[in-house]
Amino acid sequence: MLVVGLVELFIKNTHAKNYIFALLIAFSVGQQFFNANIFRRDWAKQQEFFQQLAWRIPAMKPNTTLLTDVLPVDYETDLSFTAPINWIYAPYYTHSDLAYSIIYTEIRLGGGTLPSLEKNHKINVGMRTVYFHGSTSQMIVIYMPKNGCLRVLDPMRGDQITYAQQSRFLVKAIPLSDPSNIIVDNTQTAKLPFLAGPKHAWCYFYAKAELAYQKKDWHQVIDLVDEAMALGYRPEDPFEWLSYIEAQALIGNIEKAQVLSNTVLARDHNIRQGLCEVWKRVQAQGPGRSEIEERVRQVLIDFKCAS
Repeated sequence: MLVVGLVELFIKNTHAKNYIFALLIAFSVGQQFFNANIFRRDWAKQQEFFQQLAWRIPAMKPNTTLLTDVLPVDYETDLSFTAPINWIYAPYYTHSDLAYSIIYTEIRLGGGTLPSLEKNHKINVGMRTVYFHGSTSQMIVIYMPKNGCLRVLDPMRGDQITYAQQSRFLVKAIPLSDPSNIIVDNTQTAKLPFLAGPKHAWCYFYAKAELAYQKKDWHQVIDLVDEAMALGYRPEDPFEWLSYIEAQALIGNIEKAQVLSNTVLARDHNIRQGLCEVWKRVQAQGPGRSEIEERVRQVLIDFKCAS
């Protein structure tokens, strides 16, 4: 309105005013379209997050906190996600205390919600008339890159080393992550009623393979990834090959695991520490035949993995 008033006040030529108004209208329509597209992409990313979370975590122990640095969305914070998280995992919630919460370390660390990243500290999250009461000793740390699938981080897999180049707010939280808070054998399908039907692309198979990895079902890990590849799916993030490489090596397919390791390392040199963690675990628990042990040792030398 101010711009229109200024145009009417200072520009007397009718044709010039028509051109200016047409330009203003075009810019306004373009801006509305631009904003609508941002929100459309944001909602699509939210749906991806909820779907992948439900695939990877079919159920959680009550009073579990999901912890991450930040999610790849533009307009929602951790408290925005806490309500639908409870809707997914506690659909019959009827009392005042929430069963689950999600917290961003980047904005909450050091405040009343998340005082520190030390164990046995209380967590209190208030949402108007309801509250979540948890502990830093009952957490699952998750990570969802902009281009890649959601994953549960595990200090027992050396993820603080594998993901050392990520945000310090994420890396420092990894030692608190306890995947045993995931109920892996739950038969119910966690879901939100307003989500669109999920597309079973790479991230679906990856989430299920990670769940199988947690159960140490190496053959199922391989079967799921092989099925995804047969359908033409591949990961965008090379780090998503790590579980598959480890599963192949642990069942004795050392050569296949080694070839794939070299392939992903050539694609992204930042994955070297993650590969080292994989091959160290293979060395510690892999097939005990001497020829395999020698090949694993040689792989560790080739990748310059410190003992």
